[in-house]
Amino acid sequence: MPKPDAITREWMRDKSDDLAVAEGCYFDPNAGQRACDFIEQFCCQSKGKWAGKTIVLIPWQRDFLMRLFGWKRIDGTRRFRTFYVEIPKKNGKSTLLAGIVLYVLIADGEPGAEVYICAYDRSQAGIIFDEARRMVEASPSLKRLLRAVETAKKILYPKTNAILSALSADVPSKDGINASFTIFDELHRQRTPAMWEIMEFAGVARDQPIMGAITTAGTDLLSICYQQHEKSEKVAAGIDADTSHLGIIYAAAPDDDIESPATWRKANPSMGYTIKEHEFAAELKQALASTRKLPNFLRLRLNIWTQPDARFIARDKWAACGRAIIDPVFLDGATCYAGLDLASTTDLAALVLFFPDDKGGGDVLAHFWAPEDGAERRSNIDRVPYLQWAQEGLLTLTPGAVIDYAYIRSEIVALAARYDLRSLFADPWNARALLSQLRDEDGMNVCEIRQGFASLTGPTKELERLVLSGQLRHGSNALLTWCIDNAVVETDAAGNIKLSKGKSRERIDGGAALVNALAATIADAGLGGESIYETRGMVRL
Repeated sequence: MPKPDAITREWMRDKSDDLAVAEGCYFDPNAGQRACDFIEQFCCQSKGKWAGKTIVLIPWQRDFLMRLFGWKRIDGTRRFRTFYVEIPKKNGKSTLLAGIVLYVLIADGEPGAEVYICAYDRSQAGIIFDEARRMVEASPSLKRLLRAVETAKKILYPKTNAILSALSADVPSKDGINASFTIFDELHRQRTPAMWEIMEFAGVARDQPIMGAITTAGTDLLSICYQQHEKSEKVAAGIDADTSHLGIIYAAAPDDDIESPATWRKANPSMGYTIKEHEFAAELKQALASTRKLPNFLRLRLNIWTQPDARFIARDKWAACGRAIIDPVFLDGATCYAGLDLASTTDLAALVLFFPDDKGGGDVLAHFWAPEDGAERRSNIDRVPYLQWAQEGLLTLTPGAVIDYAYIRSEIVALAARYDLRSLFADPWNARALLSQLRDEDGMNVCEIRQGFASLTGPTKELERLVLSGQLRHGSNALLTWCIDNAVVETDAAGNIKLSKGKSRERIDGGAALVNALAATIADAGLGGESIYETRGMVRL
């Protein structure tokens, strides 16, 4: 590895910088300082007590600008081509973004620059644009150079034919874009990766385009935002060798003490500048008193990725149950119980096998089916990689536009021959014909389980116990994990619980099948013999 000079060594922060220096990258402080000077000299605050005064960069903002524009490749072009900054609300990101887009529009040295502010809808895209427009209006120097077209959400720099434009995902056409700089505001709000993927290729004709995002944490672990979150962590650790990516995440760890001021400062680098500690403490006190408010506080003010309200199983608890790899070969001949959820013929079908151990826990194997026709369309609707899961063997795509129940039947029969399958419990909705075939023609012990509180509260609480105690082993099946992550419970007046397909945001078929499998396990444990089926809503076929 080449020995870096003193200045470059000062700006080396992580494993990715080590790899970059080995590739010949170096740090040019003048390039970074140029961006900082532009913003502090020409860009003014537009709101609050500092309105009309030029911006004074907060240390984290200066650090980001210096790194983004100061690092160079061996040929003198910028090192970073993508970036991801994750930071809580009220840390001054909107003001910083507005200054950055004006800098790259005017002073970055890119002929005919095309600068794009991207967001999930027109309103969000307009936030940064309007802040930039107000900066232009407040600065005599910028006002002489630039022309704002508010109705079209564009700012023009006629001298170099440069343009700044606000785009949103709800505007379908992105034709003719030759982006030099693209910024996504609140990337976690993008429902699909479509716009991100379009803009990834929008700057291929430029010598050193930049595309990035500044966002708060979100809730969807399958989103393009979380993909960038994970990439940033892997790049910083040197696991991903992409030295052209700059990832900066300000966040509290899930196990940090959220009542400690040190945790607040860790997640909020603007504490003491745009955020007052006593006000933050007051907001935290209110959040701690409300189970409804706390998840949003953790996400928006401490940047902790959280589940939407009322999720049944905490992500970290479920993830902890997936650390052990499950090899089906070692389960051959073992006793198991099955739960089946067929949903409709055009959606996802799930079969889950539960293998109880002698210590109160057990292993889980999940099988999923979906129609092959329209799988790509359903991937876009559900925002999950069905085709990738099919390639990985987690999902079987059956030929045609509807699920082939005959195919599912043959697979269930094969599984029953491979394992000691004692019983199969299923929601009778859409399944009675298949269940009758499995019983009458294939000789299986099959039961219908009504989807009410009486029959489901026991196995649902058992699922919760298994996960919280770490006694469930699911092998990190991604499709099953998605179903569990979507699951919301509803509760009756007596405190009984069950998974709710109506309240859950996405499909929970795998979770419903797992609950059915646990119901079969409980029923076979000698808890009342035949009466268990009658009193808890289970019907022997």
